[in-house]
Amino acid sequence: MRGTRRQALGAAAALLGARRGRAQAALALGASARPGPAFRAADFAMVGVFDADWLATPLYARVLDMMAASSPAGFAALRCFGILNAGVRENVVPVESGGTWPALDAPMDFAASLAALEALVARGITPFLALTFFPAAVSPSPIEPPPDFAAWQRLVAGFLDAAVARFGAAAVASWWLEVWNEPNMPPFWRGSFGRYLDLYRATAAAVARSGHRVRLGGPAIAWVPQEGPSLMRRFLEFLRDEPEMPCAFLSYHRKGIWVTEETEPRIGRLAEAAEFTAEEALRLVPERCRDLAIVNNEADMKVGFDAPYEPRMSERFPAWLAAVAATHAALSARYEGRGLRFLAAADNANQHLVRAPFDGRRALLTRSDASPLDLIKLPVFGFYEMLRLLGDRLGKAEAPARDDLFHLVTVGEGRIAALLARHPPAPGGAPLTLAYTLRDIPWPMVNLAVFRLDATHGNAFAAAGRRMPAAVPPAEAARLRAVAELGADPPLRSGLAVPDGSLRLDLTLDPYATLLVWVTPQDPAPPAAPRWLEARAEDGRVLLRWTPDGTPGFWSFEVARLDAAGTAQPIAPVPLRAASWVDTAQEPGPWRYTVRARSASGMAGPVAVSDPVTSRA
Repeated sequence: MRGTRRQALGAAAALLGARRGRAQAALALGASARPGPAFRAADFAMVGVFDADWLATPLYARVLDMMAASSPAGFAALRCFGILNAGVRENVVPVESGGTWPALDAPMDFAASLAALEALVARGITPFLALTFFPAAVSPSPIEPPPDFAAWQRLVAGFLDAAVARFGAAAVASWWLEVWNEPNMPPFWRGSFGRYLDLYRATAAAVARSGHRVRLGGPAIAWVPQEGPSLMRRFLEFLRDEPEMPCAFLSYHRKGIWVTEETEPRIGRLAEAAEFTAEEALRLVPERCRDLAIVNNEADMKVGFDAPYEPRMSERFPAWLAAVAATHAALSARYEGRGLRFLAAADNANQHLVRAPFDGRRALLTRSDASPLDLIKLPVFGFYEMLRLLGDRLGKAEAPARDDLFHLVTVGEGRIAALLARHPPAPGGAPLTLAYTLRDIPWPMVNLAVFRLDATHGNAFAAAGRRMPAAVPPAEAARLRAVAELGADPPLRSGLAVPDGSLRLDLTLDPYATLLVWVTPQDPAPPAAPRWLEARAEDGRVLLRWTPDGTPGFWSFEVARLDAAGTAQPIAPVPLRAASWVDTAQEPGPWRYTVRARSASGMAGPVAVSDPVTSRA
């Protein structure tokens, strides 16, 4: 391996400002808004759910609706397992054969699989499917490889035929299809790694015979320190020795903590695995590296998504993901000339595991005591809402040498966005003050907002007292729901003059704070009117959804409740970035609701009025 952890993090530092050094007061931090290498927010906008069967349930309809309300680009993809043995909902490990194909002489039934996929596709979310696990017609055990893979090949071809018939060839070609999950871990694969290579070979042959165009990859190994590098090298040697074997992406799972005795996750471990994979691919299969994706699709802080872990509830999780995104974006820029692209995602949408409010399990949302369907955003949700604000080209960032500061500048149509995250090696430390200068702004008049996720902003866990778990009665849920929204501090400033093309800001980052500096040009055009999707009463609450606003200068939705006299009462915080809200109505109604969009330039769009809704507390 030509790369090292120091080199990988050094590459991130050179482009994005994550370097070693000592804390100083008012550190000088600069950035240029001149467009540079490509940046894809979608490379960090994927989440994970263990079992595909959960996606078609009412609980996940609520989760997916909340994800879709933050689109476009906030939540681009979802990875799940069990698409080939669907029919039984499982929590953390496969134990059932499902109902897809109960016996060789029975027909295949992909109804449950297709319903799960429909839940994603209908909301504009790209499926990332681990092709797992074995139904009974293939093997008596969902994880035991059969003596031969003839039945497996029939299953794969049958699934592709059904998916293309339902969603179309172009849609299926845009999905990610991953051969198995963690074939080096006994809970998921009861065979050797050599037998996994046989499975990959058989899967590729089935895809080729099907005639369908798909994006196939693997090996989805758990990057256990003792064997991660050797197994990735072995998979690349397999690709080298069988040049006809398709592989559009290399996948693995490298987390911040593997050894259970450790307490603090380390981002450097993820950079090491990514660079090792890149260098080995360039050495062993250089002809494959053009447009090859390297995907850490379980880049979480800690192993064990069902074990309570307090940092998942707090500002630490978004800071981790922002630092991971900055590090991998730097690697993509570094290797862009050789065709490699680095993606990192968390396995963090396992809402079915949440048993109590703020219980520490890996999810995007917690629940209240009112109902498992009454969901409150965790701080990590705000990271994805920040992602949607980023541009499609990298700018240039400069910073003093530090190992706890991660800096990513992007430029796009009608926006400049700089993501800054403070992720120290260990808890504690004083606030960091930055004298921040953003240069080369192309517009004479701009709007400026600084979005924050920290101990006091966008943080329902902190507002609930940092207790794990916590009691959240219905009245408290309404307060926490508002606190959880992504907010700006200081307030939005519209119509700022930038005669020299520069903005100078004083920023403060506490440990584990994540900031997004967002600049848009002054624009006198008003936003379009939203279109209502739903206004429905449920258990004393009213669920409100409308169409998202994806324009670069969108600032906030303004939501109000109309009483019988037509008096409007605001019911949601400003800014409200997502196209959804829950009103905890105090009386039966009937109510009508209004929503309008407001731009960062201060322009309000037309008001859209809902149909009447009667709430029954």
